[in-house]
Amino acid sequence: MLAAVVEKPGELVIKEIERPVPGPRQFIIKVLASSICNATDNHILEGIFDGYHDHYPQVLGHEVCGEVVELGSEIDPEDIHIGERIAMYTPYGAFQEYVPVDRDGYGFARVPDKVPDEVASICEMFDGAFRSTIACAEIQKGERVLIIGAGPMGLTAASAAAAQGAVVCIVDFHQNRLDKAREMGVSYTYNRSSMSAEEVVEAIKKKVGEIDLACMCIALDRSKEQDAFYIPIEALKENGRMTSLNVEVKLEHHNHRMNPFHMNRKNIKYRHNLERFGTIEDFQRGYDLVSEGKIPMEKLITHRITLDQLPWALDMCHNHLDECIKFVVYPRVGK
Repeated sequence: MLAAVVEKPGELVIKEIERPVPGPRQFIIKVLASSICNATDNHILEGIFDGYHDHYPQVLGHEVCGEVVELGSEIDPEDIHIGERIAMYTPYGAFQEYVPVDRDGYGFARVPDKVPDEVASICEMFDGAFRSTIACAEIQKGERVLIIGAGPMGLTAASAAAAQGAVVCIVDFHQNRLDKAREMGVSYTYNRSSMSAEEVVEAIKKKVGEIDLACMCIALDRSKEQDAFYIPIEALKENGRMTSLNVEVKLEHHNHRMNPFHMNRKNIKYRHNLERFGTIEDFQRGYDLVSEGKIPMEKLITHRITLDQLPWALDMCHNHLDECIKFVVYPRVGK
């Protein structure tokens, strides 16, 4: 079968590899669609990801939707059905024709009938952008939510918060992403490329008021001032809540850090101090909200590619953020 393999940092090849055979507690899906994680997939290719994807060689990608085609010997066919669609994060690589799934592993969602394959693949972002960022915060209707970063994850989190009845504002450097945020249900947008952090905070307090929940949805702090945390901490109300994506990067000057003084001054409740953590049921709920038309994830898709176009697409996601948002990948070459 065809797969996109990172042989070593900086070396991506499309080649034939063996089709996986399911273990007793595994099943196999045929990939219907997968999608690029703009940050993590580039970090893996560059060799700067810090964590479970820092081994080589490996099949690239982790956002996938597929059809169940084969069951391991210990899988109950009443539990996992041949022909059903599932979507998930996969540690085995998404940019290939077939992927093994651990029944007792990290978890997956069963894709509702109304959700297309390509939309289901990008909904994997609910793992970070809903399960551990929005759902765990237990947003109440009318609360004011601030999202830092309008990349795919930030836009997903913002739309999920809006679907929960929140008033949502978002900050980013790229106008195309702020425009997309409006389409996703965001009420207020702030372009950091034309406003200082102080000006953004002042504008938020004037138009929106003090923030109940702030969500950090960036992998790297791209501001020259390295002040990504200044805006949410200053905009949050006393005893406000803060959640964030967990993206670990091996960079000597990676300064994606918060100021403990400001955190303590406002008694901010960070993610690990909240009363609950996101669950696999929250992950499934994200897909159900898409099926119900409450989160328009299809609006994030700007490009559709095949495996041979991956090098160009990864460069776009890394260096041309003003020209793209989300790439869907189909497991073939050519048209």
